[in-house]
Amino acid sequence: MKRKILIIILGFGWIFLALFLTSGYYFNTLTNRSNGFKFSPIPWDNHLQVFNGAIQCNLIEDDLLDRKKILKQRIFSNVLKRVESEIGITYYFKDDFNLLESVLKHVQIERACCPFFKFDISILPFNNGFALQISGSKEALQMLKEFESIDF
Repeated sequence: MKRKILIIILGFGWIFLALFLTSGYYFNTLTNRSNGFKFSPIPWDNHLQVFNGAIQCNLIEDDLLDRKKILKQRIFSNVLKRVESEIGITYYFKDDFNLLESVLKHVQIERACCPFFKFDISILPFNNGFALQISGSKEALQMLKEFESIDF
């Protein structure tokens, strides 16, 4: 009797798993997301509707220079891979909790002084590290590229 109940419970488990997986497929199809997951959790168009500000950092020149040096040394020196797309630049990092914590801290600071950037952080599966995507308008991305080219 116990064996029959166990078989029935396992059978229902498989049925629920199949329904769950099928519902995800139909959800993506019905919501027009059949082209797969995009890195950005909110569409860039929505971000542009919210942002109407100027592309200018809020820091004064000396503080900005110090900030750039810190970012280059602590964050961008640890980039393993850089991928540029039409909406932004994605930086890949090793699987290091302290580095992730540092990136999160620096993103929080950057949000205050550069509100025109959009930051997305993704924890990659199987301990493959994490990714930071910085996106923005063409002008904001140009500013980011200029920052990358500065040597200290």
